[in-house]
Amino acid sequence: MKVIFVAGIHAVGKSSVCKSVSDELGIPHFTASQIIREEKSSAVAEGSKLVADVADNQRILIRGVSRLLEQGRFLLDGHFTMRRELDGGIEPIHADVFRDLRVGRVVIFVDDPEAIARRMHERDGVLHPVESFRSHQDAEIFHATHVAKTLGIPISILQAFDVSGLIGMLNDSTR
Repeated sequence: MKVIFVAGIHAVGKSSVCKSVSDELGIPHFTASQIIREEKSSAVAEGSKLVADVADNQRILIRGVSRLLEQGRFLLDGHFTMRRELDGGIEPIHADVFRDLRVGRVVIFVDDPEAIARRMHERDGVLHPVESFRSHQDAEIFHATHVAKTLGIPISILQAFDVSGLIGMLNDSTR
């Protein structure tokens, strides 16, 4: 397994956990948005969590990940669902994208929607209804589970900021 896909909605702690694990285990960590920005600087609107063209961004991501696969195993932090810029609706990312990314394992981080809303407000200064986080997290979990089952890959659900849980899962998967 080369790509360990670490998912969850915005402000659930994916990047924080991945950075800690990367520092501790020496496994490279990339965010999907980082790879997309490097491949095409205008793919993600600056300062926005909404995405204008989900399908185009996924093609760009696959191209970028294909280059990184030569380096070996890494953590890729991203999403199974995205909020559309046009209408704010939740759009699932097709399972074929994750197959093309060569994802070998899925880890999804979850948390109490109220806690996520507080972190998002503190981080970005934007106040969103708690229900929007609840519905988005439910959709993320549902679709991540669907994709993992469709591709026949393992999935783990961890609580937000569970560094030791991710390390344990990674150590177990190399045996």
